[in-house]
Amino acid sequence: MDAVGLLALWASVEGSVRALAVVPPAPPTAALAREVDAGGIGRASVSEGGVAAWGVLPVSQPLLWLTLTDDRLSENVNSLTERALEGSWASPKLLYQRIDLPWPFADRHWVLRLANNARLAQASGVWERSWTVDPAALPRGRAEADAALFDASTALTVNRGAWLLVPVDAGHTLAVYQAWTDLGGNIPPEAADTWARSSLSGLYAGLRKHAAVVRSRYGAGCRPQPGADGTPIACFD
Repeated sequence: MDAVGLLALWASVEGSVRALAVVPPAPPTAALAREVDAGGIGRASVSEGGVAAWGVLPVSQPLLWLTLTDDRLSENVNSLTERALEGSWASPKLLYQRIDLPWPFADRHWVLRLANNARLAQASGVWERSWTVDPAALPRGRAEADAALFDASTALTVNRGAWLLVPVDAGHTLAVYQAWTDLGGNIPPEAADTWARSSLSGLYAGLRKHAAVVRSRYGAGCRPQPGADGTPIACFD
């Protein structure tokens, strides 16, 4: 998708996104659109220390949705452990996560509430999956985790964001990622921000690679999962 096409696509859904998205992004700049056009991941400035990225992936909207909500996605991230406390796959979910940090930093853990935005999907065809940290639910994660590692971890109090998926055509999707995370403790905010921004390209590359795995699993006889609008996604041929 060229820069002009990306800006036009966004203009066609921007009104609905502004009105209905849980986490509406700022519109893309011409410079960001050119970066995406060149095959890269466009990074945008976000207030309050957040990070944002825009990219077009050669994956259909339903398949990309199934990929980023997949319960097995964390298997490809060596430092991340996660356990679903409620829900599964593309349904709303309560999710315990722990990230292993190098010594001398303590590991971080948290519980997220993930939700689908049916109103936005029904109004515009844009699919949104948002999340926010739920500190009150963190103790529930201990039963699903290694107790010693759980007790030695530091709880995150800031972790929120969203994915927005805008269909480009039958085989391509504009994916907009936004996240705000505060690792807390004795990790300098600048270091955490640098780490988060440097991982964005890998995040998109990982989704593209994992989509092929999900595509093979979601064939005939699959267990249909809901799209953001609540309509089950048919099993792939």
